[in-house]
Amino acid sequence: MITHDLLDAYEAVKGEYEKLPWGKKPDEQLWETVDEILLDLHLIKHGYASDGYERHIERKLKEVCADLSVAERMRALRI
Repeated sequence: MITHDLLDAYEAVKGEYEKLPWGKKPDEQLWETVDEILLDLHLIKHGYASDGYERHIERKLKEVCADLSVAERMRALRI
């Protein structure tokens, strides 16, 4: 699950997984999920995604985020 702690780490290194301290690295696949969703949200914001794809991303946010506040934070992130 994507949590506020994970997003704190993501923001601290501006999404660069390699810059995280050794031993403090979250699951790499989850990190990539954050990357993918942020890219999708960027595309949606700028009108490059269909309504169907936007609904798909909204469902994905609900599935992978720990709670609604995490999903809202994902929508607001600017990396």
